[in-house]
Amino acid sequence: MISDIRGLALSLLLMLAPAAIAPARADYVVAPDVVVACEPTLRHAVTDLGAAWRKQTGIPVRVFTSPTSALLEQISHRARSDIIIGAGEAASNAATERQLIKPETLQPLWRNQLVVASTADEIAKAKSASPSRAHDLAALAGHAPIALVDPTTALAGAEGKKALQALGLWEAASSRSVGVVDTADASFLLTEGKVQLALVYATDVAADPAFVVTDRLPASSYAPLVYWIAQTYNALSPNAEKFAAFLRQARDQERLHAEGLEVLP
Repeated sequence: MISDIRGLALSLLLMLAPAAIAPARADYVVAPDVVVACEPTLRHAVTDLGAAWRKQTGIPVRVFTSPTSALLEQISHRARSDIIIGAGEAASNAATERQLIKPETLQPLWRNQLVVASTADEIAKAKSASPSRAHDLAALAGHAPIALVDPTTALAGAEGKKALQALGLWEAASSRSVGVVDTADASFLLTEGKVQLALVYATDVAADPAFVVTDRLPASSYAPLVYWIAQTYNALSPNAEKFAAFLRQARDQERLHAEGLEVLP
């Protein structure tokens, strides 16, 4: 009788054992990967930081890019994203009002800059043709094709126009401009040699070793280009908060500066 009871008890223990150890086998209810949605000009910086995070933690970061307005629409349709890095106060207000982001996680993150860029090859070619002529915005505005983002389509275009107006160069620059919808298109035209200059973000220049800054537009000539970070209500990764904190760590400021970004307090 006693042996039967012991046998039954042993059987029950063996049946319960898998359930008891199951939580120890699975640290996460879902995949630990962190999915980040951000502006296209931030792809290089966020991808680099994601690689550093993975090296440190072993946890992958998936980066998807689109203009902030498009990202918010995707999130509203429950596209997977744990973190969004968006541009502009108006967009963060809209995201909060639409209950797309968790307002308690919303923080300013980085500031970008507007610059005028050329390529090293283009500068060398211009210097060879005319050694005494400057290869910058003031010298080429109205005389050479320049890629400018359409002021009605993107923040870089609207603020770029303000900056060029403040410098008294808008009329001349726009008279020979090639209009594009964003700085990615401006960068493409510059790479392909279709324009001699392009008004882009500092992050675009940092992402392409062939690009050279010819002009840094005065920060006072346009509104601050601020990015914010927040967790979305669609967030699934248990590591979203940790990765957001990683992006703000002081020890990564030198890396971010190299990417063309300024860390905000």
